[in-house]
Amino acid sequence: MKNFTLTDQQFEKYVKWRDELENRDPKYFGAAGGGYSFIFTPTGLGEIVTVKRDDGEELDLTEWEHW
Repeated sequence: MKNFTLTDQQFEKYVKWRDELENRDPKYFGAAGGGYSFIFTPTGLGEIVTVKRDDGEELDLTEWEHW
């Protein structure tokens, strides 16, 4: 089994970005939420991490400095 995780720094960056988006342009994603998708792409050098909001906003959380 392969688990994908965020570092504390990646999670903090995501929360800051999400909060900024919600303050600028609040969206309602229904009672269950689910408006954000995390995409983990393993490569031979490291893991590319992207989060996308359903309206097309996107944030790169890849820690390129660790490659």
